Amino acid sequence: MRRKTAQLSDCEAWEILQTGVWGTLATADSGGQPYAVPMNYVVIKNMLYLHSAQEGHKLDNLRENPLVSFSVVTKAEVLADTFDMAYRSVILFGTARFVEEKTEKQNALQMLMEKYSPDSHDAASEHICRNIDRTAVIAIEIQHITAKAGN
Repeated sequence: MRRKTAQLSDCEAWEILQTGVWGTLATADSGGQPYAVPMNYVVIKNMLYLHSAQEGHKLDNLRENPLVSFSVVTKAEVLADTFDMAYRSVILFGTARFVEEKTEKQNALQMLMEKYSPDSHDAASEHICRNIDRTAVIAIEIQHITAKAGN
């Protein structure tokens, strides 16, 4: 990190990751062509979980190259008078895999539903049961995480 004064602690990095609403998944195909897409996510222990349709550009990339980065910004405010920005952000690096084991997949989807629809437990559980076989779940083992903040 270039500006060490902006670097946050590991604890603060995990707090940003836990409280963020959405993040951007960055992948690359086998030829190195980058692709980034905003996604909902949930963190369970040292794993970040995403859900997706079972086909698409990001999934093709993950099959070719499982190395990813994921970034989250929880505060972004333009400080026009000082030509600066107030922000809190985290970036992580990891290796993605497709979750095939049914219990892990169901748990990840349930945790996603609890994060984004906490008052709809019964409807969320029914939705998961109806759609689990046609939903891809991606687990990213977090190997490195850093965070920074400004003004």
